[in-house]
Amino acid sequence: MSRRAVRAAVVLAVTAASTAVGAAPAQAAGRAGHCPDADGVTVVVDFKELGGGVVVRCAPGDQATGLAALKSAGFQITGTLRWGEGFICRIEGKPSAATEKCVDTPPASAYWSYWHAPDGGVWTYSDKGVLNRKPPAGSFEGWSFSLNRSADNAPRPAVAPNRPALPRTTPPAPPPPRTSAPAPPPPAPTPPAPGNPPPALPPPTADAPVAPGVGTPTGAGGTPAASVPVAPTGDPSGPAPQVPPTASVVPPLGAAPVPSTDPTGSLPPVEVTGARDGDGLPLGTLAGLFLLVALVGGGGLAARRRRTPDD
Repeated sequence: MSRRAVRAAVVLAVTAASTAVGAAPAQAAGRAGHCPDADGVTVVVDFKELGGGVVVRCAPGDQATGLAALKSAGFQITGTLRWGEGFICRIEGKPSAATEKCVDTPPASAYWSYWHAPDGGVWTYSDKGVLNRKPPAGSFEGWSFSLNRSADNAPRPAVAPNRPALPRTTPPAPPPPRTSAPAPPPPAPTPPAPGNPPPALPPPTADAPVAPGVGTPTGAGGTPAASVPVAPTGDPSGPAPQVPPTASVVPPLGAAPVPSTDPTGSLPPVEVTGARDGDGLPLGTLAGLFLLVALVGGGGLAARRRRTPDD
């Protein structure tokens, strides 16, 4: 007898002794898939030739025995009439009752082989019965149906004992802030185009201001006469300025006539008009008197210079 057959017989004997006390209590069903972390035991059942593929379920929390982990993961099992649940005969109804009566120990050519492994390790054939092994937290329990094989080459479960890495959960990106479009700025004033300067101020009129009350005297023939200076006036309501007396020079009898100092001949009459200022003389009259006195004085002075010394 091979060494595996001896170990199987020992496991069967221990299991039978344990079932004498009573069947293991039912556990709450687990969940499908691998256990997400070390808090639980992952159970893998490979149906092989029985059909049904490989089923992986999680037995959450601490598990006292391999049987407890199998049932806590949610698998339905059937023991033998002789040994009870200490020797697993069917899992999820396979093999069928027509093939296996489950009265005594199943034959070595058709039975459920029992395996275990740490996370990330390799499957190891169990040398203990299902009631004599306590699976560590985070480990794997495996069941694989062996058909027409010896105990030395029983097949391992097809799924490797590796717990998938947890997916990294990235928090959703915050929504972009809602920003309203800024109002367009007011249009800037249009600067004047080059070569188009702003309009200049109107030029002053060519007519020079004329003193009030003084006209433009004209000589004979309509030509303008020499301008007559206008004496500045003081208070309009005051007395009119007095004309200073001048001595008139009368040539002696028998004297030669004095030639005129006016190169143009006789002076034309000058008409100076002006508005009367209050009760005094008009400005035009005063200007005429000043002009007349100047002419007379000038003529006398010229005549005196022309006299001979004996005169």
